[in-house]
Amino acid sequence: MPQHNISLESPWSRIKLVPPAVTDDEACAVCRTHPITRRYLQFLPEHMTAEEAGIRRATRAEDSHILDFNIHYLKHDETTQFAGVTGFFNLDEGNLSCEVGLLVAPDLHGKGLATEALYLVLQYIFEERKLHRATFETGADNVGMRGWLEKVAGARLESDRKECWKKPDGTFTDVKGYAILESEWKGRVKNRLINRMGGLPL
Repeated sequence: MPQHNISLESPWSRIKLVPPAVTDDEACAVCRTHPITRRYLQFLPEHMTAEEAGIRRATRAEDSHILDFNIHYLKHDETTQFAGVTGFFNLDEGNLSCEVGLLVAPDLHGKGLATEALYLVLQYIFEERKLHRATFETGADNVGMRGWLEKVAGARLESDRKECWKKPDGTFTDVKGYAILESEWKGRVKNRLINRMGGLPL
């Protein structure tokens, strides 16, 4: 299965979700291994080469249950910068569900790019793919991400799984599970994210 050719443009013209490409492999490897990224995702590799990122990209493109995007930040000078990754995986077409992932490059934290990226990927999931349910997981110790999922994204806490993710030291992290249904997206989450971004541009 070849790499998809789907691109999603933000109405706020700050980011674009694009198919993963070899030109971003090095930046993706840096993002996935950055100490800030790995602070609450210690199962991610401590070291990764651009070549290894390329192998991962190609392998995931072959899996029909995964749809990855790279986030490109559109700067004021009209150039673009790799800003992270998002997309969905564990696609269950029978039950119309998937799990969403999102990583923003640490040097671009605090700019609202995660909210904008989430808006685009959820809009695609619910309005283009017509899925019924999107789920998210984060470490119970990741208070910042949990707060963002609850207060910004409007996701609903559904589960508390004990000792779920194994850390390099052999201990385990509890994991919180969140979900957004299609009806919740249409009923409140979509407008919540739009309002968080200051409303749709005129």
